[in-house]
Amino acid sequence: MMKLRSSLTVVLCLLHCVVCSAQSKAKPTNARQPKYQGLLWEISGNGLKKPSYLFGTMHVSAKLAFNLSDSFYYCIRNVDIVALETNPEELQEDFSQSFRLKASSSQLLGRAMAGRLEQSSFTINGYAPAIRAAFGYRPEMINHLLYRSYASREDYEEDTFLDMYIYQVGKRYGKRATGVENFQESEKLMMQAYRDAAKERRNRKTVSRTSSMNDDANTLTDAYRRGDLDMLDSISNNSYDSPAFMEKFLYRRNEIQANSIDSISRKESIFAGVGAAHLPGDRGVINLLRKKGYKVRPITVNNRDHLQKDEVEKLTAPVVFSPYTSPIN
Repeated sequence: MMKLRSSLTVVLCLLHCVVCSAQSKAKPTNARQPKYQGLLWEISGNGLKKPSYLFGTMHVSAKLAFNLSDSFYYCIRNVDIVALETNPEELQEDFSQSFRLKASSSQLLGRAMAGRLEQSSFTINGYAPAIRAAFGYRPEMINHLLYRSYASREDYEEDTFLDMYIYQVGKRYGKRATGVENFQESEKLMMQAYRDAAKERRNRKTVSRTSSMNDDANTLTDAYRRGDLDMLDSISNNSYDSPAFMEKFLYRRNEIQANSIDSISRKESIFAGVGAAHLPGDRGVINLLRKKGYKVRPITVNNRDHLQKDEVEKLTAPVVFSPYTSPIN
């Protein structure tokens, strides 16, 4: 009898140890809990009369990025202003003043003018081939600004990229547009970021990467589809091996975006769509707004709402025409 009791005691102790071990593995006490889950966030408190909203976008036209619910459309309908990183209504003027674009144009022009004069240079050919080529040409700049689409992927893409779609929805609802960054300032920061990164690479002997670019792209796509900003933050930190690049390209721009949202939302409610990588992390836009005293909470986004999208596409944004006369020389 004593031996039986001793055996039962040993068995019970072993079972207790196994259960405790399994529980500790299933629920680790020191595991880091996700902090930034969701693409759509409400900004309230800090004296705001109406809530504003923050949305993490992708600069693509792929259908996978358009996982938009009724909450997405509700938020845009109920704000005064819709904002992207830069104001789409000023892009043409901004690009005309772009230092990088001017430098690229000068370089291409220099190459074109560097050729030798040939006998064919003085020959006037027919215009028909040039006209046919012009009608068949798709300007890359227009595609970059309005669509971000590719013929080989048209079955997997929307009519425009997600940022521009946010702007279009806002215009169809009669909302004013703005940007949370200044184009020239952002361009300057990005050029400085690439310059600083190149300088760091020259000072280092080796550069290590733990994964391929394709692996990062696939992981990024999956994380965005789930609204897993924690994973996006991790990918961003692992993808760039230059702290100086991240400082200028991401963190400084995060501060500019948070300051703009703070300034605008104090006067009028805003729906701000910025790149999803700008949102998470201790130095992300969400935490920066919280430090300013705002309550920033995620809004649950369910499955894609086709009905809302179809209704929006039936709306027509009002267009105001004004006469323009060219100066007479």
